[in-house]
Amino acid sequence: MDISSARPEGYVKNPNSRMETMRQFLAACGDPQKSIPAIHVTGTSGKGSVCAAIAGILQSWGLKVGLHISPYLQSATEKIWIDGQYISGKEFGKLVDWIMPLALPYRNPETPASIHGMASVAIALEAFRRDRVDVMVFEAGCGGRFDLTSFIDTEVAVITNVGLDHTVSLGPNIEDIAWHKAGIIRKGIQVVTGTTGVALDVIKREAEMLNAPVEIIPNTDGPRKHNFHLAKKAANAFGRRHQIPITDKISMDGIHSVKLPGRFEKIADKATVFLDGAHNADKLTAAVNHVLDDESSQNGPRIAVVGILGTKADAATLAPLSAKFDQIIVTEPNVYGKKAFPASQTAVFLSDETPEPIICPNPHEAVDLALNLAIGGTVLICGSFYLCGDVRSRWFSKEEVVCQRTSWPAPT
Repeated sequence: MDISSARPEGYVKNPNSRMETMRQFLAACGDPQKSIPAIHVTGTSGKGSVCAAIAGILQSWGLKVGLHISPYLQSATEKIWIDGQYISGKEFGKLVDWIMPLALPYRNPETPASIHGMASVAIALEAFRRDRVDVMVFEAGCGGRFDLTSFIDTEVAVITNVGLDHTVSLGPNIEDIAWHKAGIIRKGIQVVTGTTGVALDVIKREAEMLNAPVEIIPNTDGPRKHNFHLAKKAANAFGRRHQIPITDKISMDGIHSVKLPGRFEKIADKATVFLDGAHNADKLTAAVNHVLDDESSQNGPRIAVVGILGTKADAATLAPLSAKFDQIIVTEPNVYGKKAFPASQTAVFLSDETPEPIICPNPHEAVDLALNLAIGGTVLICGSFYLCGDVRSRWFSKEEVVCQRTSWPAPT
């Protein structure tokens, strides 16, 4: 992969070395990605939802489907689905044991990619190979061109949309970010996209160089229905390629058969709770609109709990929360190995139109406070998938998620 002409030079650290290291690592693992046809999905928003809908459609056609989603909320097993169920904890443990001796030689400061990320992708690929899936639906981690998922045998590429996110890694403008997303396109394959404007221009240009046809799906019905339209078009493109009989009714049933936690997830408590991992302006806008449109939010207080990871907090990201809630509680996601943006600094970026925010760094205490303030009303928990995953344990046990291989375990 020659990337010497990469336009957003300098945003991805050592991209050539990063890709070559991952190539060597996968070879050491026996190249588990080879010989399994794949649908690769990237974009700024909606990647996970589109992946889940595609997987549901393909399963409805009788295919054995491997689904890779990132990030997880409560357990790492959530990243690997086979036919609608998470991989078992026992099988995940076997895969970790398998990858450890292969990964340890790369555990040093000279490795230009995250060894955790490399191992995580390889584990998913090996799980799908061992279970002999018919097709993989793979969500990209960040960007696409230099993403660790970029070695799969992509037959359909989906680029949901392009917005300003991960600007430190992908570049400061839409054109640069779109160039990274377009890196999942391969020669002659079908491209399905919901992008517009300059991002679409970049994607069409990259696709033309690879003789890859582009199908554009306009967003006329809001983000949720748009995701379903993208998924259906992508699945149909795969079906045509493999001469699979396509039935629209079965496809539509399949779209709703695989659902993800932490995406417009609605939970009943003292108040109606919405969990949404929205962490950029586009996603937060969609999440806020979804909450405001729900009948449960028409009465009672509206409270938002927001916590941001890393360096993502800024005024533009938090703008969608402005003047929409009676109270905003600012907290901090609590996840191993990742740094939370300080709650006191996040609060600074909230608009003056919002009430004086409450700063509560402990996320569980923040949710307790929100539920007490919003009795009979609505609570939106947002800003990070890891925040949603951390507090979700009050409703769904992490242990039972692993044991029952679903994010909605039956009461025990």
